[in-house]
Amino acid sequence: MLMRLPNNENLKTAPIPWPFDLSWFFLQRKILGRKLPLLASFKVTYSCNLACRACPFHLRSDNEKTHMSWNTAIRKLDLLHRFGTRLVVFEGGEPLLWRDGSHRFHDLVLYARKYFLRVAVTTNGTLPLDVPSHTLWVSLDGLKETQDYLRSDSFDRICSNIKNTKHPKVFIHCTLNRRNWRDAESLAKWVQEIPTLKGMTVQFFYPYNQGEEDLFLLPEERRAVIEKLLELKKRGSPILNSANRLKAFIDNHWTCHDDILINVEPDGTITKGCYVKNRGKINCDACGFTPVAEASGALDFIPGSIYAGWRLFF
Repeated sequence: MLMRLPNNENLKTAPIPWPFDLSWFFLQRKILGRKLPLLASFKVTYSCNLACRACPFHLRSDNEKTHMSWNTAIRKLDLLHRFGTRLVVFEGGEPLLWRDGSHRFHDLVLYARKYFLRVAVTTNGTLPLDVPSHTLWVSLDGLKETQDYLRSDSFDRICSNIKNTKHPKVFIHCTLNRRNWRDAESLAKWVQEIPTLKGMTVQFFYPYNQGEEDLFLLPEERRAVIEKLLELKKRGSPILNSANRLKAFIDNHWTCHDDILINVEPDGTITKGCYVKNRGKINCDACGFTPVAEASGALDFIPGSIYAGWRLFF
């Protein structure tokens, strides 16, 4: 258990090399039967400077308790650490907008880096990409025309920030949907040509039915885009999802270890399990959450999922 110091800083334990730390994690999960969460989805705010058509979360920004305080954030990070969580991904809304008094989002990332194996951030990319995370994902759903339609005329700002970033590990994350799935090849080619990008990952639009646009892929569209992604991977495209997990999403037949995930909301609520818990109605048949599939695959020692995780986080 962590001890609290008067200045709200926790005692820092000596770092353990990541191969040993992960080996100990999987030993506890597989041999000792401890249901430790590997990955935390940590939403610090629902506030956002965009109004993306596929996102239900910015629609909640006017509700009460949609922006976490610094004290709540560090308490929840401490709790995740005690639960045994290894990876934290900060999300929003737009997490880079987060502030509380003199504390800005960068302070929160630096705090988290002291206690977790890896800290990542998912951002809309419209603000400077200087956050001190281990991994940084920029949400980009297509080239200019498509991105501007889906994500509030943001393409030019994102391009400028990507080209100017000094962050060593920046990836594009694309949510494929009915509007943009035909653009997957052109986006992958664009990513390959940008020196500051290390690759891209994809997931599939999930229908929360909470005010976002209906962009759910038809079965034949999902199959077509996955087959295209697999073809692109064979041709050396920088798509970092594993082939095994992409194939599994054609019919959504894969083993989900949802207890490997833990979710934190801006009001401080913590929920163990499926990403949609406490965020919407769960419909496994419509699942598009490839990060959970990869984490589940890694738990089952599927080589492609382990390799994908290594490339993204280590």
